[in-house]
Amino acid sequence: MNDEGYTLLLTDEEGSEIECEVLDRIELDGSSFVVLLPVDDDSSEPEAIILREDASGDLSGLEDADLLDRVFALFLEKNGFNN
Repeated sequence: MNDEGYTLLLTDEEGSEIECEVLDRIELDGSSFVVLLPVDDDSSEPEAIILREDASGDLSGLEDADLLDRVFALFLEKNGFNN
């Protein structure tokens, strides 16, 4: 995965499919992360999904809240949201 601006179809724990737009890729501490936004989320404050990307392109969730916060802060900074 090397381009942003396209969508991925994720499957959650219950087997439901979620289409997500790829917002960005973030490199942090030698790891790659993908920041996604559900396409069908019409709430006033949609929540981004952050997944770790391994060398083969497989995505996995993160359990570490501090790491999630660091990746999201870097995403905000990189995209000019922390002015």
